[in-house]
This record gives sequence, C-alpha cells and structure tokens, in this order.
Amino acid sequence: MRYTFLSAHSVQGIVHQDVEADLVLFDDRSQGIRVVLTGNANAHLRLLNRALALLSLMLRGKIGDPLTPDFTERLAEETAKVERQRLDAIGTCPVVVIEVEGDVDASLPTNARLIQDFFLCFDAFDKKALRDQLLTKVSAVLTAIRIGADNQYEFRPLADGSYLTTNDGQVVHSASLEGGSAELYVSSKLTEAQRTRVAIDILLVLTARGLERVISLHAQSLNKMTDNYRSFIASWAALEILIGKLFPRYQGLLTTELRAINQAPGLHAYLDRVAAVMGDKHNLADKFSVLSVYLDDERRTDELNLFRSLKKIRDRLSHGEDIAEASLPTREVQRLFEKYLRNHLRRNG
Repeated sequence: MRYTFLSAHSVQGIVHQDVEADLVLFDDRSQGIRVVLTGNANAHLRLLNRALALLSLMLRGKIGDPLTPDFTERLAEETAKVERQRLDAIGTCPVVVIEVEGDVDASLPTNARLIQDFFLCFDAFDKKALRDQLLTKVSAVLTAIRIGADNQYEFRPLADGSYLTTNDGQVVHSASLEGGSAELYVSSKLTEAQRTRVAIDILLVLTARGLERVISLHAQSLNKMTDNYRSFIASWAALEILIGKLFPRYQGLLTTELRAINQAPGLHAYLDRVAAVMGDKHNLADKFSVLSVYLDDERRTDELNLFRSLKKIRDRLSHGEDIAEASLPTREVQRLFEKYLRNHLRRNG
C-alpha cells in the first residue's frame, strides 16, 4: 500500500501570513518528498487531525457498532477541536510541512471498519518503524532550509503522523497516532533567491551520503522544545563529528595541492614525514584549521579563535564546571556547523 507521512514544524524567523498562498520549497516526486511553507497548516494536516479526532472518540467509547446517527456531527466537532488546538500551538508563526510518500508493506486487517469514505483499523503497518526511518529526511529538510536561506531559523515540532491509501484511493487510518525561554526574532519573507537556494540545498542534504546521523544530531539542537544545555551539547557533538568525517578528504586535498605547487624533493620528504609522524594525532583544532582552508568562504580572521573558544566552553562543561545555561553559545556552534556543511555540500554537489 502507499503511505503518506506528514511532519509539521512552526518556524520562527520567516514572515508568511495565513492569507498568503503556500510556498512550495521543494517538490521531487522521484524521491516522494514535498516541502511547503504555509500559513494554514490545518489545510495540510486535515487527515492527521481527523485521525486524532477518531482516536479521541474511540478512547471515549464513542465509535459504536453500528455508528450512532449523530456520528458525523460528533466527528466534525472533534476534528474542529483538534484544529483549534493546532492553531493555539502554532500561534503567529508559519509552518513548514514535510510530506513523504512511498510504498510500505501493509494489508487491511480483518478488524478494519469502513466509515464514511475511509477505513479505521488497528496495526495495519508498523507506524513507529516508518517514522524512525523517515526522521532522517525530516532532519535533512530542516537543516537545508537554514543553510539555504542562510538564516538561523528555529523550529518547533507540531505534529507528525501517517496514513495509508488503498489501490482504490481510500484512506486507511491505523491506530494509534503519535503526535508529535523567550527569544527575540526579526522575521522576514523568503526572497526568490532564498527559495531557489533552499530547493537546491534540500536535494543536496537529502543525498549527502554518510552524513545522515550527524545531520539528525544537528536537527535535535534546533528543536525549540529542547533546553539550551542539551541543544548546545547536541550542536557541538554534530560539529565535532562533521569535522572528523570531512578531515581526511580535505587533508588529502591540501597535501596534493602542496605537492603540486613545488616539486622539490625536500618538500615531498617533509610532507611524507609529517604524515608519518602525525598519523591520527591531529587534534580537533588542527582538523578544523584544514577544513577552513576550503570551507571558510568568508575568510574570517577570527574564525579559528572562535572555534577554540567554543571548544574551551565545551571542555569546561565536560570537566563538570557549572556554566549558566543561558550563556551557552549554541547559535555560534550551529552557525559553524551549517556554514561548513553548506560549503562542503555545495563544493562537492
């Protein structure tokens, strides 16, 4: 059967009114992924809202057999209640809705009931396994939006869930559904150039082989439901792992370029000796320095010092020193991660 998985996140930092048309940020049917920025999230979450309403009615024993004459009215009222709760959670922020479609091993169980124009059942497929499988794609999209627009947007998860569609086009709701400190933001509209860049970067991040886990770890730090301490730890871990993964590539590139500049045997002997002595002894700052040669497009003179100062804060935490949570420079770490990931992907994409 076909599945549709939806993941919705409110975003701080973008202006998009509910009266404005949706902005399609990415739409690749070959990958089964569509990403929309909307001011009307309930229009996209209609079936998930209905599934939550059905679950609520079911838990309260309001779905009898046969159905009561007022069932349609009860379902509409319960769905409207879910929609109001969504609106309260969203507030004034626009919402990024990530839709993923594909095939899943599922069959309509014997307990399935045809209600109106949809089926309601239990355990038609493993929803948790599907969600776990697709979270890397969600993380990739959220990260790509930030690096594509080159802005430190903050995301708050609103909902995620899935449903099935039969070959006849009928929706199957399989119970149960998992739903899913004040800061100042200067919000602005996405420019046409940013929208174009976001679409390109989403594809680059989605197809970045070997970086799925580190991107997911970074995305954890973007979750506004996470306190700043855990966000800092997650963002630093993501940056440290990214540096470790990329270092061999750029170390090899730097060595090759140095050898090509000068054919003197002494230089080549020196580089061979450095490689033999250092081996895997390069510390994290050494590795970052090598990456900066190719990935620091701004050529910031203070970037290496900034990295070292951030590492000192991380070391102080790891040694048990008490540091005020609000003072942890999470955004600076996130900015470095996104800058180096973005420039690596664009360089090699």
